[in-house]
Amino acid sequence: MVKTLTLYKRVIEELGLKQLDVYRVADEKGGLKDILRVFDPTTNKVLTIDLGKIREAIKPLEFLDLIVKVATESGIMLPERKVNELREVFSKEEQSS
Repeated sequence: MVKTLTLYKRVIEELGLKQLDVYRVADEKGGLKDILRVFDPTTNKVLTIDLGKIREAIKPLEFLDLIVKVATESGIMLPERKVNELREVFSKEEQSS
């Protein structure tokens, strides 16, 4: 099994994006959440993705869906084939758990 943080960085890279940095900050309820800054080299846009919780507490499929949602809202087209491949892999992993 791949380490969680390495897996999430790899997902970002497989989508053609580059992870710039991750900030772990306090949320409104006194807990912690991660905020990612991700660069899209094709549009030269930097996305700020608020995960709402720490990466270790989010499932890979949920992480992928959040990245796709933020990218789409920002006008960034991610490779659909790669997104579908990753969804399929993460869905199978969730079902086998």
